Amino acid sequence: MDNKLEKNSIVIYRRLLEYIRPHLWRFGIAVVCMVGYAITVALASAIPYLTISGLTNKREVILSSQVISHLPFDFDIRFSVIWLPVLIFAIIGFKSFFDYVLNYQMTNVGIRAVRKVREDLFAHLTQLSSDFYSRGRTGDFLSRITNDVSAIQGGVTDVLTDLVKQPITVLFLLPPVFLWGGPSGLIAVGVFSIVALPIVILGKSLRRTTKKMQERTGEITAFIGESLMGMTIVKAFNQENRMIAKFNSINASVFEHYKKTIRVTILQRPMIEMIGAAGAALAVGMSVDQFTPERFTSFLVALFLLYEPVKKISKVNNTIQQSVAAGQRIFEILDEVPSVRDLPNAIHFNEPVREVVYDKISFKYQTGGEIFSDFSLSVKAGEVLAIVGQSGSGKSTLVNLLPRFYDPSAGAVRVNGTNLKDMTLKSLRDMIAIVTQDTILFNGTVRENIAYANPQASMVEVETAAQAAQAHTFISAMPQGYDTNIGDRGMNLSGGQRQRLSIARALLKNPPILILDEATSNLDTQSESEVQIALENLMKGRTVFVIAHRLSTVKKANRIIVMRHGKVIEEGTHDVLLAKNGIYKDLYDLQFSA
Repeated sequence: MDNKLEKNSIVIYRRLLEYIRPHLWRFGIAVVCMVGYAITVALASAIPYLTISGLTNKREVILSSQVISHLPFDFDIRFSVIWLPVLIFAIIGFKSFFDYVLNYQMTNVGIRAVRKVREDLFAHLTQLSSDFYSRGRTGDFLSRITNDVSAIQGGVTDVLTDLVKQPITVLFLLPPVFLWGGPSGLIAVGVFSIVALPIVILGKSLRRTTKKMQERTGEITAFIGESLMGMTIVKAFNQENRMIAKFNSINASVFEHYKKTIRVTILQRPMIEMIGAAGAALAVGMSVDQFTPERFTSFLVALFLLYEPVKKISKVNNTIQQSVAAGQRIFEILDEVPSVRDLPNAIHFNEPVREVVYDKISFKYQTGGEIFSDFSLSVKAGEVLAIVGQSGSGKSTLVNLLPRFYDPSAGAVRVNGTNLKDMTLKSLRDMIAIVTQDTILFNGTVRENIAYANPQASMVEVETAAQAAQAHTFISAMPQGYDTNIGDRGMNLSGGQRQRLSIARALLKNPPILILDEATSNLDTQSESEVQIALENLMKGRTVFVIAHRLSTVKKANRIIVMRHGKVIEEGTHDVLLAKNGIYKDLYDLQFSA
């Protein structure tokens, strides 16, 4: 099980690293600077030796085989102490320069990679089918595109930097450790190699804990989103304390997982320091009498300089585990295949609509029973078809199959005899406009919302659509007219105003097929009257599917079908259905008997 998990982690991390491929030239510059940085760090270990030697000899710095006797060759290097400050400044200066350039380039790589991941994730979310969203929570998707994507930046930037920079630094520091320490250097390095064991053990624990913490963080985001959107209901039912308690419970769970993550993370550093100290102490204790003061000081400095990159390498594993946990949640979405998508040979359909046919379709949702079985229906061009029936009878599902929000499991929906699956989604949805009871508007201006389907529409076209939708008068009374910002979801407008803007949006799109899904059910009598005029303007010359509970809105339909359990049980005009004294008459009497 652990091997499979480890293999899966490697695959996920490799996929994350694919996002740096377009920026390899920046990575190349950073690697060159990493080598320069490692060389200057190695040279820095000589600064204590050179300084003490200069202070002792006053006039010159001496580095000779008499002091470092374990080397197999003789040497004698001398230079004036005047050059010592220059040498120290040059070493530290070049080290800082290389460190700045490599960090700048790697940070650039990281933020560009994260930007691309976030763009890919959002783009893919917009392409996924409606059934995908029915299986999850919007807040969780939001958490993945914000929190999880942010979490992988360290995995791309810090990890890549440390995976290359720290081993190079260790490689260049080993010679100074052996140069200054001789046999003692072998002892210290040998003991220090034990640190690999706790790094591996703690890393596996960290990956599991981090994934659980990120999942619970997603729950927090989802819960906050739901609570804020439903705050009116929360207050109306006096459930503030209950919501607070539930939030605190979820937050406490995140806190507990976060504590475990911190505990594992901070445990590694003292463990590494203790093991390193043990190696240094053992090395010094066994050979302290062989050192001169300057050589001993440089040996200790070289050891501590060596331990620093090793400690950072230990953090690499932690960051990788956190990135892998976040990456797994991201790739779960990126690997999701839309159930509704274009076929390879899909055509761009642009014929005038002559007929819409539901041809022996069957359909059921993943979490429910069958809605339709061998269902057929034909609607002619220009016909207004009203669909009525009790909740759960299949009305909304029927019209949702038309723009291919879902696909039937059997049979086909056809326009002019062409299966919708054989058309491109764009050409299909270009033919259809939808006005629903839950009006969806966006935070922007009135003009932007009306011209949503055609942002290039002229001001004249926007105003013409608004006038036909009975919206021009109230828009003109706004502070900035058509340039007035309507707020999040159009909350600065009344229900009737929002609905008329959505009708104007549909009018501007000017599609041959129109779906009205309970378009007036949430409105008061006055607003319904105004919206009804707008809808009549919208319906002219189009093939219309009208879903309505208010039977007063369907009297003028060319045909009314009454549905129950996914079947048409009555059909006819308003007057014909009343005369039948059937289900439609019962529904009508229930609404108007009072």
